[in-house]
Amino acid sequence: MLKHDCFVINLDRSPQRYERITSQLENQKIEFTRLSAVDGSELSNRNVDSLYQYAHADAYYKQLNKGEIGCYLSHINAWQRIVDNALDFAIVLEDDVNLMGDLSRIITLVKKLPDDWDYIKLAEHSRTRQVLHRQQFDSFQRVTYNKIPARACAQIISLSGAKKLLSQPEKILRPVDIDLQYWWEKDLRVFGLMPYPVEPSQQFASDIDYVAQRKIAKRKRWKRIKQLFEFYWLNRRFTQRRLAFLNATNKSSE
Repeated sequence: MLKHDCFVINLDRSPQRYERITSQLENQKIEFTRLSAVDGSELSNRNVDSLYQYAHADAYYKQLNKGEIGCYLSHINAWQRIVDNALDFAIVLEDDVNLMGDLSRIITLVKKLPDDWDYIKLAEHSRTRQVLHRQQFDSFQRVTYNKIPARACAQIISLSGAKKLLSQPEKILRPVDIDLQYWWEKDLRVFGLMPYPVEPSQQFASDIDYVAQRKIAKRKRWKRIKQLFEFYWLNRRFTQRRLAFLNATNKSSE
């Protein structure tokens, strides 16, 4: 019997969001654990300096706001809970999502999957990504993208995945969802599950934007161009290797 849990990341100052996601999970009879999110608005400048410094963050062109840093720390807490409790996997949800499918079916499916994954996205950003590889499991497709979609609002993370995610640099370099797009840095085996059982809610404004507006964040244009170019070639190279491995694995299992 695989040991698992469902975590809901929720800010203490957002009880309405918690009530809403609680109602959805209870309707599906899904047991879950609430994780108190790190409130970026309460981080002191000293806290921020110890966790992140824009001047040294060569891996990302834009300065993170306190909300983004708090969001990253909240996800780190979820990963650590998976490791501390020796869970085989956990569903990790942010509180601003809509459950479009039956999560109990997802849990049953995950228990049947081969042990070849670390992270499975259960929702996608409005900017969709091309699917390069599909594997059929029951009525779902486990997909590999040309680029990992942004947003970290709903995902399944295995024990091996949590351990890899926790092996991070001393300082935060990027937003958590952008960091996942650099999956090869930690050898993360990332997939998506379609049809997506979860979608981001449009009912609430982003807590990250509430702390500070992302659109006016300090950024360096030359660094952005350089990073886009480097990311394109790295992502292409490692994705081609990943696809070759998946195709070879499929052929050997036929």
